Amino acid sequence: MTNNENKKLKVMGEGSYPGGDYEIIKVTGQGEIFDDIYSQEAKIVGEYRIAGKAAIDQVHVTGSLHIDEELNSNRMIVIGSLDVRKLLKANTLDMRGFLTGHENVELEKMNLKGGLTITGLLNVGDLQVNLQGATSKVGEIGGEKIIIKSSRFLKRSYTLEAEVIEGDHIYLEHTTAKIVRGNDIEIGPNCHIEKVEYRSAFTNKEKHSKNILRVNQIK
Repeated sequence: MTNNENKKLKVMGEGSYPGGDYEIIKVTGQGEIFDDIYSQEAKIVGEYRIAGKAAIDQVHVTGSLHIDEELNSNRMIVIGSLDVRKLLKANTLDMRGFLTGHENVELEKMNLKGGLTITGLLNVGDLQVNLQGATSKVGEIGGEKIIIKSSRFLKRSYTLEAEVIEGDHIYLEHTTAKIVRGNDIEIGPNCHIEKVEYRSAFTNKEKHSKNILRVNQIK
């Protein structure tokens, strides 16, 4: 069932629906929107796919959302999974679940409890991740404030793997990386880092372990 009056798209149940320019999108069910979509707000409960580009100011997802192309947003709240095939760009992302980005992800602020797989660059001003539920992998992470922690769940802690992590202020736990570079760097438990390059301050909480192969102070 759909209702397109007053530029509103309301979906209940299963099926495919047209894209377009809507003020509000409300979806309860599963199916797809088979073209580009533009909206001030989208509330999705269930499993949905957008087979095109999406530009949505406010996004609320409970369930799973798959975007075939780019996703641009201001604020996103997700409980479940988000899968974006091309660029994901947003101001803030608050999420409990699993994020998949097949290209680059650009965010001003991200707070994630769960896991993530990003093939390209995760570029974020303020990043806070609490690893839960699955191993996470990112090509590169660049930002200002980067905090990676891991919560024990059923006596198991999950890890993050990355090639390069670079930021102004960095704190890492349960992280494997080739290079960690920044101004102030603190390495917590269960990290394996090939090289740390710091400018101002460096702390290794596991002082007697061989979790870091090389440490250099740079200008």
